[in-house]
Amino acid sequence: MSLFWSNVKKILPYKNLEVKDLAFRAGVPYSTIINGMNKDSMPHADIGLKISKILNMSLESLLGEEAVRVETGDMNQTELEKHEIAMYQKNKLIIDALEEIPTTVRDCVQDLVLKTRDSYML
Repeated sequence: MSLFWSNVKKILPYKNLEVKDLAFRAGVPYSTIINGMNKDSMPHADIGLKISKILNMSLESLLGEEAVRVETGDMNQTELEKHEIAMYQKNKLIIDALEEIPTTVRDCVQDLVLKTRDSYML
């Protein structure tokens, strides 16, 4: 896998994103990202730039031209894991409910939540 896509895959969990979320937020077709990852091809410059902005990383770091550092604030790995567990426990009821509904409905709900969140972040 190219260094770009390898770095993207490493960063997604720290940003609490899945590939589908990344594609949606970057305004890039999901298939474009998946095909790039699977075919080990470099993205077009505009797509790479959109992805870097969503991940809040420099394009140079994703390309491997500088060290990739994932910002986790002041948390070390143990604190980060505890934070993620607390987040899961806080949202367990919602997560369990989403797991029980059909995938197509779950995807619509996820898109709705992400669009709502994005509208508040503007």
